Amino acid sequence: MVKLTDILDFLNLTAPPHMAESYDNVGLLIGEKEKEIRKVLVTLDTDEIVAIDAREKQADLVLSHHPLIFRPLGRITGEDAVSRTVLSLIKDDIALFSMHTNFDSVKCGLGDLFLDKIAETQNRVPIEGDGENGIGRIADVKGELVFSKLLDRIKTEFHIKSLRYIGPENKQIRKIAVVNGGGADYIYEAKKLGADCFVSGDMKYHQARFAYENDLALVEVPHYQAEIIFCGYVKQLLENRFGSELEVLVTDKNTDIWKQLDELVIDTET
Repeated sequence: MVKLTDILDFLNLTAPPHMAESYDNVGLLIGEKEKEIRKVLVTLDTDEIVAIDAREKQADLVLSHHPLIFRPLGRITGEDAVSRTVLSLIKDDIALFSMHTNFDSVKCGLGDLFLDKIAETQNRVPIEGDGENGIGRIADVKGELVFSKLLDRIKTEFHIKSLRYIGPENKQIRKIAVVNGGGADYIYEAKKLGADCFVSGDMKYHQARFAYENDLALVEVPHYQAEIIFCGYVKQLLENRFGSELEVLVTDKNTDIWKQLDELVIDTET
């Protein structure tokens, strides 16, 4: 029998809560530690649809990357999406746990997985942090890597149809810096550390201009595509630790909320 406290011990060892950024809200958000857990549902985001999915799949625990309760809740009345989701989980006796920036930062966490999918590297260190743990990664590229090949690999690994990027396609990439999710603000530190390519998401115009003006190759990987890989990775970690004692599922209700209009066709005959 697996209790919630057993899972918490494992997850807190995997990604210690003290590694989370000061603004973050990680750990057990809903539930009692002595609750028996038979089934876990892993998700990137937790919303009303995922809560329904958890109920229908008879999950005892939802394990998310992005915290549902990110800012303090003044009231839980069901008048907004977050409080409706909280009420739904409580009514169905489903616990909720989040590991966010602590899992981004820890060695062999999401930051390292993100870089592994992008390039073969060596001598990697955090962009900001101590030792092997911290936000982002910067590393030397193994062998030769032309920017065009890097772009193709990113499109393939993250299932992206079109990419926004800055820089000449024939540029040789020797030192690469990455931050999964919304790490655009780290572009300046990446440049200081000698990166000639920076990969992250949620870019603003002035950050793009900085890359353009400072000969820094830049690739924007959308937040959702960069972090949906969390789900399969954490599923594997739990299965390796608990085996047949615990059933681990990944929700199929996560969705990329952005739509992209490649061509607008207007029917002038109607």
